[in-house]
Amino acid sequence: MNKMSRYERLYREALRIRRRHGPDPKKALEGEGVTLIPMNTSTRLLGMYKVILRNPFVFYNDSVDEAVQRMVFAHELGHHLFHRDFAKDEELVEYTLFHLTDERELEANIFCTHYLLDEEQVYQMARAGYSYPEMAKAFSVDVNLMIFKLNEMQRMGYDLGFKEAPDNTFFSKIDGRRTL
Repeated sequence: MNKMSRYERLYREALRIRRRHGPDPKKALEGEGVTLIPMNTSTRLLGMYKVILRNPFVFYNDSVDEAVQRMVFAHELGHHLFHRDFAKDEELVEYTLFHLTDERELEANIFCTHYLLDEEQVYQMARAGYSYPEMAKAFSVDVNLMIFKLNEMQRMGYDLGFKEAPDNTFFSKIDGRRTL
């Protein structure tokens, strides 16, 4: 499968799931049959997707704020939809959110941006001259997620003129032991 068809598949699936379950990724995970388990311990880990005995689970840090949880749930939803076979491995795998060197992480990140951020709304704000931080604040997402979305929109043919690359390690800098 070529790269463009992979990107298109991620985009189309994000739209399909959002139409089916609405804009809340937590509800979408539950609607897709994923069991959500809060981690009631102090940890830097934000979330993890795992299949155990053919049952999908998302373990998530319930001490971070709602905006971070939304991003984590959308990211893990991407893993559920596209990486279920990988999550069946016997050992637990800690995903690094918004890490660009792993293909599965890149796909989950792209899915997350398309699920959480409507490109028409983002496009209107970008064309009106809003900055990256202003747009991110309006959508309650990290600025790097907004940059991810704008990069994907440019790939899709939107004329935005943005050239900034996201900090691909920004999610790893969020300490799950502290409520934001």
